[in-house]
Amino acid sequence: MKDSSFKNEIREEDKMKENKNFSFRTQLILFGFCLVLIVGLPFLAIEIRRPWQALDQLVLQGKIIITNIESRFEKDDLARLNNFALNVGKIEKKHQETYLAMAFNQLMESDNLLSESETKRILRENDLPVANFEYSRLQEAQKFWQEQFFHDPGIIFLLRQYKDKLQQNIIAARSAGFIFNDNYVMVDDEKNLYFLLDGSTWYESTYPGQKYNVTANDCPYFRNYLKNGPGFDTDPAHYYLHILPKFNEDQWGTWFSVWYAVNNNGIWNNFSLDFDASSIKKMMLTLSGLIMGMAIAIIFLISLLTAKLSLYISKPIDNLVLGTEAVILGNYDHEVPKTGSLEFSKLIAFFNEMLKNLKERLNMKASLEKLLSQELADQVAKHGLVLGGQAVNITNLFTDFAGFSTVTMKMRPEEIVAMLNDYFSVLVPIIKKWGGFPDKYIGDAIVSIFGAPVALDNHAENAVCCAIEMQRKIRTFNDQRRLERKPILEMRIGLNSGDVIAGAIGSDLKLEYTSIGETTNLAQRMESMCQIGHILIAQATYEKIQGVFFDGVHIEASPQSLKVKGYDKPVLAYNIYVTDIEISKSGQGSEEFYSIKKVDRGLKHASDLSEEEKNSYIKIVHFEK
Repeated sequence: MKDSSFKNEIREEDKMKENKNFSFRTQLILFGFCLVLIVGLPFLAIEIRRPWQALDQLVLQGKIIITNIESRFEKDDLARLNNFALNVGKIEKKHQETYLAMAFNQLMESDNLLSESETKRILRENDLPVANFEYSRLQEAQKFWQEQFFHDPGIIFLLRQYKDKLQQNIIAARSAGFIFNDNYVMVDDEKNLYFLLDGSTWYESTYPGQKYNVTANDCPYFRNYLKNGPGFDTDPAHYYLHILPKFNEDQWGTWFSVWYAVNNNGIWNNFSLDFDASSIKKMMLTLSGLIMGMAIAIIFLISLLTAKLSLYISKPIDNLVLGTEAVILGNYDHEVPKTGSLEFSKLIAFFNEMLKNLKERLNMKASLEKLLSQELADQVAKHGLVLGGQAVNITNLFTDFAGFSTVTMKMRPEEIVAMLNDYFSVLVPIIKKWGGFPDKYIGDAIVSIFGAPVALDNHAENAVCCAIEMQRKIRTFNDQRRLERKPILEMRIGLNSGDVIAGAIGSDLKLEYTSIGETTNLAQRMESMCQIGHILIAQATYEKIQGVFFDGVHIEASPQSLKVKGYDKPVLAYNIYVTDIEISKSGQGSEEFYSIKKVDRGLKHASDLSEEEKNSYIKIVHFEK
């Protein structure tokens, strides 16, 4: 709507003025923030670094422990362990991973499994589910591992040796005051990532060859070494976007991970540990609370100051509120008295000028709506208008439904009106889309103007595009109506371009914008002589669009010479075929009035053109599917 558009323009002007000069209230708020930041930033800079320093110290300790772990693995032993884990990982397993892990890690402690009762007791004491536990499945998993150990003699002793080292490492670190949940080793062939060994007890451990789903665990960074090469890495710590780093949390607490990647003859090993980071997180949360508290204090302080000072500047604001209420009630003659500081005096002057301009625009819009539709009045106010019976060069487009009287002969008046409204609601938006002006409805016909009252340089091209899209839309629209068992109408479209007299015709009570002239008359003749379902354009329109390729249609290369009523000489015209069909009147009643058959119309698509043919056109127009 025009009013909304004008309001948007006013808002843009206000924003530009606000960008140039900050208001007193804004300057006061900014000053308060700057003052607090100057005082508080040094303190925050010291405090905010403290938890990060503690985290860095724990990470350093973790790196030392991981280095010690890595040094205790003999290279040849590690290669053999890797080979065992990768072979197990490739085996199609019929056992659940939980039972495989339990069986493997019990065998790491003894040659035999624990008894069923002892196993359940330990699971129950550690709050692990035992209701669905099946000891027979654990025994089946044991047989699986015994088979794997049989194929690789001595591997079980090597596995026990290094698992024991991992467990001893945990005990030694805890006795030194460094608490970490687990240390483990993984193997990566650059295709899949598998667990190798860990230092956990049998009921919460993994097994060699157990696949690690990187995507499901939401940590693709875990394999950074594939891109960055060997070395240390940690969980990602977001120093700028987030206050807290990424911690791992479970029923045992809050953990932070450190790992070290090495390459062993093309196979990667990842030595990792998870240490307790609950104290670090607590420090960071405390710091976050401190920052939040200071922010609330700043907001409270600034609000208090501005509330006090606003008492001195409330009068001009009240006057502006009264002026706004007057505008809402439609009183555009209201004038806000100039009071207050220099800034408010300028603001009030701008407000009064805005009311004056708004009143003038609304008066102009009311005048335009006497001549034009409301939508066109909005458009004309932006792009200009040709009125007063001026000579303009335009393209006229006429549509008409073939056999309308026969199709609607047995229909009730309300059914006819509803059907026409359905068709017009589909066609008129297409006219507006291509910049046309729906001039008038003549029964079942639509008369449109392209190029007036709003000037349009490529009016012929837009009119042809509109006609093509209208005929294609009728095809899909009629298909839908057939499915709904509703009567259909088929359309003819005629176009002509040239000079006309365009302007407002009527009386003081009713004015109508239209075009008059030979161009308009011939456009109507083109429509009446057009083939059903297609488009007929006069020579003048063809000359304006002959350098344009319209995708998916066929324009006759040679004109037809037509005998037109009212013309002494034959008129040249060109058919534009939109589809590969031929429509004729069968005259068999409303449901089967039209006869449609498939014919080859020679439709051309841009995708079928050679480069030389494409270069011969000044423009190629594609249509939305």
